[in-house]
Amino acid sequence: MGEGANRVTTLMGGKTSGKGRAFIERLRREVKGAAALPFRERDRWALWLPVFFALGIGIYFSLDFEPPVHTTAVAAVLTVLVGVGLRRSALFPAAAAAAFAAAGLFWAGFHTELARAPALDRAIGPTEVTGTILRQDRTEGPMRVVLERPTVARLAPERTPERLRLRLASLPPGAGPGARIAVLARLEPLPQPALPGGYDPARRAFFQGIGATGFALGKPRLLEPAETPGIERLRHAIAARIGEAIADPALAGIAIALTTGLRGDLPRAAHEAIRDAGLAHLLAISGLHLGLVAGLVFAAVRAALAFWPAVALRYPVKKWAAAAAIGAAFFYMLLAGATVPTQRAFVMVALALLAVLVDRLDIGMRLVALAAVAVLVLEPYALTTASFQLSFAAVVALVAAYEWMAPFLSGARARMGRALFFLAATLLTTLVATLATAPFAAHHFGRIAAYGLAANLLAVPAAAFWIMPAAILGVLAMPLGLEAWPLAAMEAGIDAVLWTAETVAAWPGAVRRFPPLPTAGAVAAAAGGLWLCLWQTRWRLFGLAGLAAALAIQAGAQPPDLMADRDARLFARYSGGRLYLSKPRAGFLGRVWAEAAGARETGSTRPGSQGLSCDRLGCAADGIAIVLRHQALEEDCRGAGIVLSAVTVSRRARWRHCDEDALIVDRQRLRRLGAHAIRFAPEGPVIETDWDRRGRRPWVALPGPRPDQ
Repeated sequence: MGEGANRVTTLMGGKTSGKGRAFIERLRREVKGAAALPFRERDRWALWLPVFFALGIGIYFSLDFEPPVHTTAVAAVLTVLVGVGLRRSALFPAAAAAAFAAAGLFWAGFHTELARAPALDRAIGPTEVTGTILRQDRTEGPMRVVLERPTVARLAPERTPERLRLRLASLPPGAGPGARIAVLARLEPLPQPALPGGYDPARRAFFQGIGATGFALGKPRLLEPAETPGIERLRHAIAARIGEAIADPALAGIAIALTTGLRGDLPRAAHEAIRDAGLAHLLAISGLHLGLVAGLVFAAVRAALAFWPAVALRYPVKKWAAAAAIGAAFFYMLLAGATVPTQRAFVMVALALLAVLVDRLDIGMRLVALAAVAVLVLEPYALTTASFQLSFAAVVALVAAYEWMAPFLSGARARMGRALFFLAATLLTTLVATLATAPFAAHHFGRIAAYGLAANLLAVPAAAFWIMPAAILGVLAMPLGLEAWPLAAMEAGIDAVLWTAETVAAWPGAVRRFPPLPTAGAVAAAAGGLWLCLWQTRWRLFGLAGLAAALAIQAGAQPPDLMADRDARLFARYSGGRLYLSKPRAGFLGRVWAEAAGARETGSTRPGSQGLSCDRLGCAADGIAIVLRHQALEEDCRGAGIVLSAVTVSRRARWRHCDEDALIVDRQRLRRLGAHAIRFAPEGPVIETDWDRRGRRPWVALPGPRPDQ
């Protein structure tokens, strides 16, 4: 038998055995080459340190409990010591990554401790409120002001929030940022998320130092005028001058937003048109705006000094111009409110100009990494915001794309000509930025502007070479009272951009709505995108797996079938792409729910409607009952498998009127656990509450202990 086997192997298997050995050898070489790829890009390892720092911050904000700061501090110190001990080991990169992640976890918790302040836990009012105006903003309707150092007549000083946000009909003459006012108002606790896992206004307010909201019940009185000009008063003074020079409210609102970062004067219709056309980034003062300001100041100062030979030939006028440009960019950042995009843009512009000062022009991904670290150190909470994610996603992708295309672009300008090259560069920039920000726009807004590329081809050149230069000249001319001509030119440019936005937004299918991308999908997209952008060899293509995972997660995302408001004021059912609301006029909350569901439209809830049939007492559909008044409890609860109730359902009422196995979500449960989202599953309804998603965090203020049910 052994000799037969040998003959078979010799006659039939010799050739196959040779192929097998060749395949194994090739596989071994591929594996060895893949293992060596990270070491070929040792110079890119440092780019991942901010990513791991951000990972630690992200872990902190994803927890449903508050990790003790002393524990995270010890963990951070220990990981740093381990990294130092392994500095000559092959494990050092992993140790450094762990150290930065632990540092991010600690720093986010430490920053939260610094931000702790009293917050209102119950409604108060009417009561007398006094405070100093920190910020003011007007939307269509009432004015909103943030008061700092407030005093509340019916609240002890140790329980008084450090800042309040109030809605006012108007301010008294002479009142503005820095002035102290008094007003009769009703104060309320911070608003909670409209849906579990949705936007958390309480968390944002917590890190802004705001501990209560409210509205005025009378006209405010001016107690003390502002003592010093201050940057905030200067912002509003410039906004007022622009409003006087530009009569059209929409054009004036856009001009004010581009110049000072104040968007409250922009009418809602204009804002929606700009958003639906994919031009919302033009309203966020960021790299384009700060780069233009710094570039124009740099060129103007250098040209002016060049006309003075005694200075130009003896001193480094280029460096002087760079220093002046840094100062101008810093002032513009403050004027724009120092938001996350402006902070990121300023850091990048300042580092680029510092490179001029020290005779080093190595500008690239390292500059982006330093900007990310700077923003996250100053404000770790920024990581969770749409502005941070959209801003850095676009910049990282653009830098990576231009690094990859550098050999081609170096000769393309000469071959294509200046005008055609600029058009191609604008098209490429818009395409890359749109694709890079799409996952995060889907995560935060559940919508994508389908024709954003076409709109940006017209709007971006107008903003860069027409609107922003006119804005700079207008601000510089204001002290002399000569701003009319520059602002008139700015108005004409904005009119062209707004016309473009309104035209593109009116095209069929301009906005694609869908359920927001879940957090897991956004994380997968971020990981895949970073892998694709930070590496430069072929193994960067593994990042496509993360993007594919994000698409798969998005495809499987389903909106809740039933929704309930924390205050039991509104309920909804999602079915067949439509959202059916328990109230015909649901206002802001209804719009938020429609966006969260990706609903194409809201359905009719008149008596007899298929999706949800409602009257003044309640609603019903397919074994679902929504009780709006006590009178409907007995009839609607009987026979319903799921009962959503705007009234409290007592144990006796459950026993008398409802099925034994019915799921009942009543007013009391909603007040204790927050907003509810219910999804239908084969094994039964799956309930998610606001408490489940947020847990016990410093910015969460749910009344009472957590119930067992």
